[in-house]
Amino acid sequence: DDVNEHICKLAKKGMTPSQIGVYLRDSFGIPQVRTVTGNKVLRILKLNGLAPDLPEDLYHLIKKAVSIRKHLEKNRADTDSKFRLILVESRIHRLARYYKKTKKLPATWKYVSQTASALVA
Repeated sequence: DDVNEHICKLAKKGMTPSQIGVYLRDSFGIPQVRTVTGNKVLRILKLNGLAPDLPEDLYHLIKKAVSIRKHLEKNRADTDSKFRLILVESRIHRLARYYKKTKKLPATWKYVSQTASALVA
């Protein structure tokens, strides 16, 4: 119960589920939240309505794509980064397809590179 309240408090501060897990491990010596509470961090956040609207892994991939795109604006000739951007964005599309299938994202959700910076801002 005490752990659940702590998780909610950390989520309200703006921490992601994995950051919460790392914080609890380092500060309180809780190796696995699930063994203590019976639920995973994200599940606890969902029960309290604090879950992030974008899944964490997808969020970080979009963040990476935005930073590569920003880099490419300054360094147009960087062909390796162009290639890496293609790889990252295809990973985003693949993950989005999975999340739509499992109903974790709305069926109408679409990754658009122009509006991506607003998603991670």
